[in-house]
Amino acid sequence: MKDRESETQYPDFRTSKLIVPSIETTACGKAIIVGEHAVVYGAHAVAIPLHQMRFRFHMTPKPSRNGHAPEVHLKLAGHEGSPRLQAVVIKAMQLLGIDAFSLDGETHSSLPIGAGLGSSATLCVAVLRALSQSHAITLSNTQLATFANELEKSFHGNPSGLDTAVVAFEKPVLFAKKREIKMISIDAGQSFEFVLIDSNIRASTMSMIRIAQPYFTGANGDSHIDRFDQLSLAAYQSLQSGNTLGLAASMNEAGHLLEDAGVVPANLFDMIIQTRALGALAVKSTGAGGGGMIIGLLDPNHCDEHHKRIVDHFKGHGVYRVTLNSSL
Repeated sequence: MKDRESETQYPDFRTSKLIVPSIETTACGKAIIVGEHAVVYGAHAVAIPLHQMRFRFHMTPKPSRNGHAPEVHLKLAGHEGSPRLQAVVIKAMQLLGIDAFSLDGETHSSLPIGAGLGSSATLCVAVLRALSQSHAITLSNTQLATFANELEKSFHGNPSGLDTAVVAFEKPVLFAKKREIKMISIDAGQSFEFVLIDSNIRASTMSMIRIAQPYFTGANGDSHIDRFDQLSLAAYQSLQSGNTLGLAASMNEAGHLLEDAGVVPANLFDMIIQTRALGALAVKSTGAGGGGMIIGLLDPNHCDEHHKRIVDHFKGHGVYRVTLNSSL
């Protein structure tokens, strides 16, 4: 049976021409609320955008040298980009159907790299935004997410598409592979306060996927996938209805399941326990696990007080507060 993803039809933009000398684009980070790992196996997942944590890409086209292939020079926070990153830019040109051209690119990011907040997805989306805008190509958010997910394969093999969907739409989403992406609406006057805490530990996404794989493909794998799916749908309903305690219950159970899947090491687990003791209603790992970030849901009646406690307790760790409300 042919993979349905391989049959995706892309629009033809090849008549577009380069129209601007330089351009800067940005893309926001993301955090998964419920559904890590299970989303790879078809379950729903819920994720939110991190509007204040952004990746910036400044692109300047340059003349190609006669007789030489187009050259892409990238700097990430002042350091020379790897050949893999250069190949991602060329692949983006191919996806957009534009003639490859030489360019200098410079990036800056307020996202902690490799922490499970979508840093590779932000790069893919920002690059596509720059290339398409520079050639007067109009991409829908769905096209942008689809193209970006193709580019993400350079980093994560076979990504679900969740990260690039959140980053492309810059909206909280309910996501499942090969299904329509649903935007999550927060009612006016409702808000949810989250806190992200950096463990200062980094782990390979691919290695965490391998560790979790038996949990989802073994004898009880289908039941594990189904439970994550139910929790994501419950979290979606809680966000839509403003039910903070319902969301907390879904997040906490999902966190326990990730512990069972083996992607929450002892030091991350200790941070989770400490954050709950400091007043957070729910705390879990977010992203692939093994390190990176934990995410907490703050009590709306005591969010300032509990946030301060968490900041004071986790000195030496990056602590980021995230608000989700109707304006996002």
